[in-house]
Amino acid sequence: MGSDPIQAHRRELFGSRADQRCGAKQEIGEQVINFSRLLRSLALGVVFVDETLAQTTPPQDSGSKRVVYESVFYAQFAPRTALDMVNQTPGFALDGGDDETRGFAGAVGNVLIDGERLGAKSQTLEDVLLRVPASEVLRIEILRGADVAGDASNAAVLANVVRTRTAGGGTWMAGFEMTNQDQPMPTGRLAWSGRTDDREYSIGANTYGHDHNSTGPREVRDGDGTLVARRFGGFPHDSSENAINGQYSQRVGEGKLVVTGQAFYSKFAEEFFLRTTTPDGVQLENELNPFRQTTRSGEAGVTYQAPVAQWDMNLTALATRKRLENSVIAMHFDAGNVQDSEYVQDLRQHSGETIARATFTRLLTRGRLETGAEVAVNTLDGEMDLTLDEGEGPAPVVVPNANLRVKENRGEAFISHAWQINPLWSLDSRLAAEASNLSFTGDTEQSVSLTYVKPRVQLTRKFGQHQLQTRVFRDVGQLDFTDFVSTAALADDIINGGNPDLRPQTAWAAEVEGDLRFAGDSALRVRLFHHWLDEVVDLVPVGTPGVPIDAPGNIGSGTAAGVELSLRLPLKALLPGGSFTLAGTWQDTDVRDPLTGERRDISDFSESNIEAELRQDITQAKLAWGLNFHTQTADFDYRSAEIDSFRQLRQLDVFIESTVITGTKIRLFMQNVLDDTERRDRRFYAPDRNGSLVLRETASFHPEMWWMITISGDF
Repeated sequence: MGSDPIQAHRRELFGSRADQRCGAKQEIGEQVINFSRLLRSLALGVVFVDETLAQTTPPQDSGSKRVVYESVFYAQFAPRTALDMVNQTPGFALDGGDDETRGFAGAVGNVLIDGERLGAKSQTLEDVLLRVPASEVLRIEILRGADVAGDASNAAVLANVVRTRTAGGGTWMAGFEMTNQDQPMPTGRLAWSGRTDDREYSIGANTYGHDHNSTGPREVRDGDGTLVARRFGGFPHDSSENAINGQYSQRVGEGKLVVTGQAFYSKFAEEFFLRTTTPDGVQLENELNPFRQTTRSGEAGVTYQAPVAQWDMNLTALATRKRLENSVIAMHFDAGNVQDSEYVQDLRQHSGETIARATFTRLLTRGRLETGAEVAVNTLDGEMDLTLDEGEGPAPVVVPNANLRVKENRGEAFISHAWQINPLWSLDSRLAAEASNLSFTGDTEQSVSLTYVKPRVQLTRKFGQHQLQTRVFRDVGQLDFTDFVSTAALADDIINGGNPDLRPQTAWAAEVEGDLRFAGDSALRVRLFHHWLDEVVDLVPVGTPGVPIDAPGNIGSGTAAGVELSLRLPLKALLPGGSFTLAGTWQDTDVRDPLTGERRDISDFSESNIEAELRQDITQAKLAWGLNFHTQTADFDYRSAEIDSFRQLRQLDVFIESTVITGTKIRLFMQNVLDDTERRDRRFYAPDRNGSLVLRETASFHPEMWWMITISGDF
């Protein structure tokens, strides 16, 4: 488009090959010293808190171990599945785990079913809970303190869904969503399960369709703030997701064999467009970026549980495979609306994970001992073809680390001990060590070996139904293999670089958490945390100096500190049948910018994230209504020559539920009723962020209000 300053940035994005670096450091000696210092702080802190709460907390049943919510408590919410019940449990926030993390432990989540976990990763806790009819749930137990000591998830609180011994039945849901595209998109699920004393089975299928168009204006200003261009763009898109999953278990000898599986398929299509004019409305350029993506994944898992001498043995084998393929065409048109360039990208990423895990648990005279080990093989094959055609035919564009195969062989061993010191105090200690080897072939040929020691100590004090926990531990972040492989974000005119030199972020952490349970089903959980970070993962420049390609990399030490809370308040005195829930995280991160030398936040962190719900259940009218509100502060990405911030919707949703038709629930859910907009702010500097601001683009994205109606029931 000639003199357009945005187009000038685009010309600098392609064609360099990254310098390859390989290095790893081990600081186990310093880590042990830091750990001992934290232990001393832990002991002093717990003694102080114990004396304080002992003076201010009314006497309660100190022998109580679990907070129990019987099924009758949930009747007011007319639940259809176990997931509905878990979501209404006071003081509990569901964490379904993360199937993108390495290994099994990080994906297990914080819910048990009959005291057991599912041997799966891509099959989420939500999937499993949706297959359990609410009529089969006897109660939900909140496990804390010694009851969760040594748990693989490292969660401070677990929910245990206890079901009837024998049952059989199904649940269903059907409905559609309507957005500003004025086309109903179907959604639905079907699940069936059965169980006896010897065997159990469940199968579920779900589908979800969504289409939307978010449009809005943009303004482009130069470094002096003068308006140089106006833009208007949007990204109409539609997607569909379909999955089938299931589980079968039966007694085998003295043990139990559990088999799980899931198949998943999704499609996504987007028609991004962007029109640019002068401030007076004279056309400068047009862009069209049609995008298509498909994702296929499958998973199979086998778990065998059996007693071996005085030990409880649990063996798990799990295999996951995923294929992601997409293509995008970025067409550029000049002021006369004549096409003058075309980028074409074809991307293929095939990944796999194979895990074998064994754990052995036994009761001791004082406490419970668990030991185990896990081995895993993770792979990613990334291929990207990028071409540019400026009228003379397509020519390949070389992007560093766009074609790369990554393989990781990883092993971990651990031992943990849970000690119920007395009815009031419990101590949980855990020591784990992991070693891995990462190898890269293709655009980069290198390998690196990594070793980490991960101790953890947690001390718990009960005060009747209340409890206080203090813990210190070392955490090792999970590597996202896609961070090693480069891709092009053509709509944003940037390369998302891949960096084989990336290492896991580590942290020494100290946390204090209070779980308070009051009369009338009120509950409050508060967690204070401070993490001392090393090898902070942020964005770093890769490739030839002067070419703005940034990739995930390590930028040194930093900190993260804040508070997280979960609150539930019944509002019977003010609003009969009403309740208020609030969940939020407020945090501050700090790191030294390797480019400018200044202190700043870590990229891609929001300082606050708040969710609130006001709900009223009018039992006699078989009606419920409520308001949901979600907001979070903007996050920032600090690239070499750009600061990119994005603020999501401050979203207020309204729902109405009716059970007037016996055996069914009708739900109307209206989203973004305040008609809020998302906002993005991109600031460009030359030659980098140490230089002057040369361009700033601000954008608003307006998705409007959309709604969904569903009907669900049992059979």
